[in-house]
Amino acid sequence: MNLSFLLGAFSGIGLVLFGILQSGSSTSQVLSSFVDMPSVYITFGGSIAATIMSVPVKYLKDVPRNLRVLMKREKIDLNYYIDVIEELAKEARLKGLLVLEEKVNSMELEDEFLKYCVMLIVDAIEPTKVKTQIENEIDCVEARHASAWNVFDTLGSFGPSFGMLGTLIGLINMLANMDASQGADALGKGMSVALVTTFYGSVLANMICAPISNRLKAKHDEEMIAKELIMEGVLSIQSGENPRYIREKLNSYITYQERRTMAGAAEGEKPKRSIFRRRS
Repeated sequence: MNLSFLLGAFSGIGLVLFGILQSGSSTSQVLSSFVDMPSVYITFGGSIAATIMSVPVKYLKDVPRNLRVLMKREKIDLNYYIDVIEELAKEARLKGLLVLEEKVNSMELEDEFLKYCVMLIVDAIEPTKVKTQIENEIDCVEARHASAWNVFDTLGSFGPSFGMLGTLIGLINMLANMDASQGADALGKGMSVALVTTFYGSVLANMICAPISNRLKAKHDEEMIAKELIMEGVLSIQSGENPRYIREKLNSYITYQERRTMAGAAEGEKPKRSIFRRRS
């Protein structure tokens, strides 16, 4: 469970509600001012409907899966990939590239993209073609990921627009039904109801859609770094570089603190974690 996302969401909603309650004279007054079902229908319903019109259905079907990915807490372990690539480099240096096919078939790698890249060099494809193919694969993954946050970007862009639309509808109704005998009190009440839709639109855009979209982009950037590391490592294996040099080159993808942690673990002779997961 992604606790930081939940903490931010609940604290943001809580602070907004606290501010609303503190600004009103009573709870009943706040509920009557900020809860308006027609405004909910116009703002949220209109934004969702416009998003459905704008986004392909296959992207909408992926929304639940993307939200599950969003809530995952685990961080991509770049040290795992460095360990795997160093081990594969040692095998290739001692026994040749063809041995890697048996290695990846007998042991199940935790990342299918890594396995795919290793099989490219096993098939004796030219290095330039291997790099081109891997870059193309990364571009396709990036395009698929972009569809995830584009749904929320689209929904968030419609929120303020439909909020303003609801405000205009409320103002039109208020002016059309205005009774001069009721004075300024009726004007103020009608204006309050009209502005609630603008409030709902801002909440939809800034408290729901924008944070989800930004978190999906952050997870995407993290995964892209891992894929670039894999590409660099696999190409280095194909060129026959020294495994130790490959590890040092790939260490540029992690922080100095992580490097010191790994070095300290090695000096302390801690048990080395399993690089591969055997097939069940």
